[in-house]
Amino acid sequence: MPSSTSPSNRAWPRQALALLLLALVTLAAAAVYTVRWNPEVRFYRHAIAVKRAWSAQLAAGAAGTPRYLLAGGSSAAFSVDGERMRERHGLRLVNFGLHAGMEALFLVAIAAREARPGDTLIVAMEPELLTTPFTAPDLAAQMGLALGEPRLIAASDVTGDPVPWVDSLVSMRPGAYHAFTLLGKLALRKPLYRYSPPEIHPSGWQEARDFREFALIQPGAPRLAADGRNLLAALVRWARENEVRVCYSLPWACVEPTAIGEFRRTSASFLREVAEFLPVLKDPALGVHSVREHFSDTGWHLTPAGAQARTDSLAGQLRAGQFWTPAELDALKSAADKVQSR
Repeated sequence: MPSSTSPSNRAWPRQALALLLLALVTLAAAAVYTVRWNPEVRFYRHAIAVKRAWSAQLAAGAAGTPRYLLAGGSSAAFSVDGERMRERHGLRLVNFGLHAGMEALFLVAIAAREARPGDTLIVAMEPELLTTPFTAPDLAAQMGLALGEPRLIAASDVTGDPVPWVDSLVSMRPGAYHAFTLLGKLALRKPLYRYSPPEIHPSGWQEARDFREFALIQPGAPRLAADGRNLLAALVRWARENEVRVCYSLPWACVEPTAIGEFRRTSASFLREVAEFLPVLKDPALGVHSVREHFSDTGWHLTPAGAQARTDSLAGQLRAGQFWTPAELDALKSAADKVQSR
């Protein structure tokens, strides 16, 4: 009597199991590559190690003396020199600026993890990171897992949200774009990543060494996204529970001259919303820095000379305790609206 289960039917479970094993092996191989050899991940692992070493040095050097921890994307990384801040202004700052592609949750979490009671966390990230919805970026997942600190991915220590394990593990795949770009650089014998470890100074400041033409920064969205509001609210709670001060500092941008008025108007609107949650450091220029020669390869990346100016300006604001009031921001927005309507 013939069996009711044909050989082809019995083969399906084995084929499915083989495909599953192949997928797991491929994912494991991709994860090993990402953690050990991905040039971007390796660079930022080095950068974080340098920043944490400076943080530990400041904590050990004068126990109990408050520190400033700067959180943000590359606009922060290239903008504030902690060594200059200490030597010229007597302020102890660690620059935890990294890459905007990691997005706001990771960028806040990496700096917040170093905070101790009495410290100040300065959120100095590009407004776009708070005015657009969060996207669970691959780079944040890759960095969190490469560091062995998955709670950084969703800023779990700040927000209380769980680690997105499934999405994070899938994000370990480098992707076709990365693979083809890397192969192209190898074929052309170009550096595998545009930035290199010697650019990272002891305090975490990244020195600009790449100079090229770039597009000027245009005015952005003036309103916080729901994700941005939730993060700022979580930061307020976290700061209160951990006895840490938190404030916001608008990065400097190289803006098209004809767009300066609109940029300042949207900046004032954006800062007015941020001020509902955090004190906002008082930069009279509202983030506009018009010296073109102070920017390197993008309209957010300051040259060493630009970083000196930004460091000195920030130090002055911190030492004086200068913050915008909501009424001042409302007045600035109204004045800019009147100019815009003419």
